Amino acid sequence: MHGKTSQSKYFRSDIEGLRAIAILLVLGAHFSIPGFAAGFIGVDIFFVISGYLITSILVREYLEKGQINFQRFYANRLRRLFPALAIMLMITSVLAYQILPPTQNLAQSKAAAMAVVWLSNFHFLFADVNYFAVENNANAFLHTWSLGVEEQFYLFWPILLLLTFRFVSIKYKNIALLIVLMIVAISSSFACIALSNRWPAFAFYMMPTRAWQFAAGAFVWILSNRIEVSKRTNDLIGLLGLIVLIAALMIIKANSIYPGYLALLPTIAACLFLWTGGFANSLTQYLISLAPLQWFGRISYSLYLWHWPVLILGEQFQPIKGVLSNTLIAIGISLFLAIVTHYLIENPVRFGRFKHIQARYQIAVVVCLMVLLNSQFLRWNTHSQELLTNNQNNIFVKAAQDMPSFYKDGCDAWYYSDEVKPCSYGSNTAKKVAVLWGDSIGTQWFPALMAMYDPSEWKIIILTKSSCPMVDEPFFYQRIGREYTECSSWRNKSIAWLRNQRIDALFMGSTASSPFTDAQWKQGTQGILKQLPNIPNIYLIESNPVLGYNGPECLMQHEISQCTHGKADNSGYAHVAQILKNTTQQFNNVHWIETASFVCPHNQCSAMQNNVIVFRDNQHLTATFAALSATQFKKQL
Repeated sequence: MHGKTSQSKYFRSDIEGLRAIAILLVLGAHFSIPGFAAGFIGVDIFFVISGYLITSILVREYLEKGQINFQRFYANRLRRLFPALAIMLMITSVLAYQILPPTQNLAQSKAAAMAVVWLSNFHFLFADVNYFAVENNANAFLHTWSLGVEEQFYLFWPILLLLTFRFVSIKYKNIALLIVLMIVAISSSFACIALSNRWPAFAFYMMPTRAWQFAAGAFVWILSNRIEVSKRTNDLIGLLGLIVLIAALMIIKANSIYPGYLALLPTIAACLFLWTGGFANSLTQYLISLAPLQWFGRISYSLYLWHWPVLILGEQFQPIKGVLSNTLIAIGISLFLAIVTHYLIENPVRFGRFKHIQARYQIAVVVCLMVLLNSQFLRWNTHSQELLTNNQNNIFVKAAQDMPSFYKDGCDAWYYSDEVKPCSYGSNTAKKVAVLWGDSIGTQWFPALMAMYDPSEWKIIILTKSSCPMVDEPFFYQRIGREYTECSSWRNKSIAWLRNQRIDALFMGSTASSPFTDAQWKQGTQGILKQLPNIPNIYLIESNPVLGYNGPECLMQHEISQCTHGKADNSGYAHVAQILKNTTQQFNNVHWIETASFVCPHNQCSAMQNNVIVFRDNQHLTATFAALSATQFKKQL
């Protein structure tokens, strides 16, 4: 994601225009502009452009001079990319510290520390290992993952090309290069497709599974310099590129497995544009070289850097996505910051006096600044940890960590395993057994059951898997980027386990936000209940209404009245609840437990009731509130 590679005869206005298309696609996706849900493919286009340009720079240098000046190459890349990144990281970090709640600063500071050393893609790959951690898409530095991928590509690509040229004679250099590119492209694409089905996050964030897109750009540069086509054919190639790009926007959905096979579409489109744009007087070259696209292309790197923090931090004050006026304001702020950064930071450092310092000194200066900034972001992280530790008496900090005790016992493996791990509480000699079965929403009522039942008389067993609904239907889980197969397997194994136990009472429940149709909610729930006729009493727990924002964080920043909203905002939950309630009436051993009336009394959902914090995040209840709800459960039983 960079501007012109040099002020030289090799500058391509069509590539500048292609950058503009890529950044506009990204903006459309991130700001939820209708028709641009798949606009994130703009990043794929940037990768192809990088493969094309960097390969052209390195191969030309080697053919002209018989060597690759690694110091100058790395100095050019760092001088080009680091200054704007550093400015964005510093300013965003200061604002995040001031604007965001203390509980979010841990994740933000870790991401900033990794981003400044071009490793944020590794950070975000592993940041979601904890189901209850803040999701990546709320991080102000998430977009820097692609910069990490590019820098890692820059690190290994010159070495690979030099090794390729060193071990073959001049006569066979082009053939050897094509063979190496083919090996990289084939192995990387196979890994990308295979991992997209099992570990989509790795395929998405990691350079080895994106290398085929860089190699595709390199292929285009090599072939377009050796093959000539007629203007008519060239224009048809450009038209085909436009058709493929539009097809990508239409075919790729929010629930598509990505990158995988679908990443071929933006990659092919970018390759076709690069091919046709390389020929003089082509229609594609003319269209994407128009002045507005040239301008957007020039500031595309800075605009990419700024748009995401503006969106994330801006939404702390006003909703932006889906609100046209606020979207325009946010984009306007992003453009202003991009222009200032481009003309006052990017260009002066890139083309000014610093450019003429010896390359090794340029690298040394940038590395020192990277280390210095990394240490400061780590200090921010340490300070955030100390702040939270020292504020353990802060009721809001404690509420955010107030979850059922069984999580500490390793009872939930989230999506990493389909193993059924029953966790037992109470006396092993107890004559009666109650089982609480469900996802994190269903099993959040564990403290209520512990308060209801005498532990000397009842043994309470927990079966839980986060984000796994008690509905016998497969579903695409957005957070892991694929179908949640572990959930289906775990649910079936759990049913088999339940059928072989003596159980007096089974409590089951899950969230109502899963992407099922009405028919799937009904039939999927019936499918489970029909398999459990041997259990005398099954209690289906209503999925409580949600708050829609983080309760403790809201209370840290606002009055209680500002952390309250009408239950009408949960109409979808009420609709699902009615379907499930009607379903229970078809079974003699199944009963309904309603929760909405005491979670959101008088149709008002609040972060705090009677000096008790209700929600520990935006949807899960605190264990303290759940325990106090035992009387409500008893009444219904």
